[in-house]
Amino acid sequence: MFHFIVAYFSHYIKSFHLHGIHSPFVFQLEKKCLRDASSYVDYIKLSRFRESLHHNKSSLHIEDHGAGSRVFASNERKVTDILQYNCSTQNDTQLLYRLCAYFQVNRILELGTSLGIATHAMATSRPQAQITTVEGSPEVYEFAKKAFEKEAEQQVNFVNATFKEFFKNQKIPTTIYDLIYIDGHHNGDATCGYFESILNHVHNDTVVIFDDIYWSKDMTRAWSQICHHPKVTASVDCFNFGLIFFRKEQMQERFYVKL
Repeated sequence: MFHFIVAYFSHYIKSFHLHGIHSPFVFQLEKKCLRDASSYVDYIKLSRFRESLHHNKSSLHIEDHGAGSRVFASNERKVTDILQYNCSTQNDTQLLYRLCAYFQVNRILELGTSLGIATHAMATSRPQAQITTVEGSPEVYEFAKKAFEKEAEQQVNFVNATFKEFFKNQKIPTTIYDLIYIDGHHNGDATCGYFESILNHVHNDTVVIFDDIYWSKDMTRAWSQICHHPKVTASVDCFNFGLIFFRKEQMQERFYVKL
């Protein structure tokens, strides 16, 4: 908790407003997407899907392949509790919706399905997109898959595997993604390893989203290490999450944005 508080104030000091951003690409991203306060009709769909999970009374057995939970002592967890503590917030799902629309992504990889809140937001934003979402816990995987069937969303490729297994089983030719969302494990060394794995799956305009970059000192260290990777150009730190870009037109620079 102390690390989180210190990190928050440090980020607040480093963050700046639009006129302090000298990169036209990041300036437009912040102005037209990150700070977009429009109320899109599809937000109603996102809220309804979240509400349906909120009223679900079932419990799931969690096989945690990551850094564990700060909240739960047991691996038997109610869907409503998972929704509250382990899923993207309403603001985050709306932001994911906007990012998918802004970059007009057609191929999406999500590492960490959980209940499918973020998956649903991305699928709603880009109905034509090919989405692959990976979940290591079998019961959570089955739950999310069935929830999508009820919502009659477009075909999403649900994969029940650990992230390590997923990349190990990838076939040649390698799939290239427009957007990769990493939300799971929360271990610094593992996160850096996953980042190395996705480098074979990105192109010049791919955006990679890391959730919970200030979850722990370990995760913050990993985030900083990734920002300094030689293949990374722009990185945008929004505190709750971070965006990574590989655009060769962009000089390597770190941006801090307070939303």
